Amino acid sequence: MLEFVESYGYLALVAVGFAEHAGAPIASVPVLVAAGGLGATAGLDPFLVLLSAAVGGLVADAGWYLLVRWRGDALVDAACGLTSHPDACVLKVEERVARFGIVYVVPAKFIPGAGNLVAAAAGLAGMRPGRFLAANAVALTLWAGAWTGLGRLFTSEVQVALAWVGRYQRAAILVAAALVVGAACWRGVRVSRHREEHRGERSDGDLEGIARLR
Repeated sequence: MLEFVESYGYLALVAVGFAEHAGAPIASVPVLVAAGGLGATAGLDPFLVLLSAAVGGLVADAGWYLLVRWRGDALVDAACGLTSHPDACVLKVEERVARFGIVYVVPAKFIPGAGNLVAAAAGLAGMRPGRFLAANAVALTLWAGAWTGLGRLFTSEVQVALAWVGRYQRAAILVAAALVVGAACWRGVRVSRHREEHRGERSDGDLEGIARLR
């Protein structure tokens, strides 16, 4: 991934930001921290580094927002697979978005289990497109800026860490591949588990509605 960033620069960071928020099981934070550290020596502009990652994330989030607005409940189960956090559920995030509005969108990017779900949750909650896109753009800029800025702040430490990883490159690749496959499998399990939970919640809601009608 780091070689990809070094070779393709800003385009690679757009891809990383997009993949993270589209739901791919990759760890974007270490890549952004490393990109921030590499930027100091690779001639990358720090502002364009964070902007590239933010743009990729914005495209992915906009896609999820529009898909959920279009398909609604049909994508609830799939949306829950966007994060590997064991307790995260798009319906819970939707409740917070409905309650706090755009005030919740910005900090959600830094809350484990909420960052990847907030776009789908905003679509379910019916938040207006302009309000969501504006708040999400600010949130993603802060998200990308925080991690790339951290890497630039600790450039020397990042260089030491990258040198250590390079020394054990084959083992690092195997570990990273295992983590990606494991995360993908776990997300599939979560989608299946949430499908059952959501089905039960919908059934309970239907029974409550029938009871009220009676």
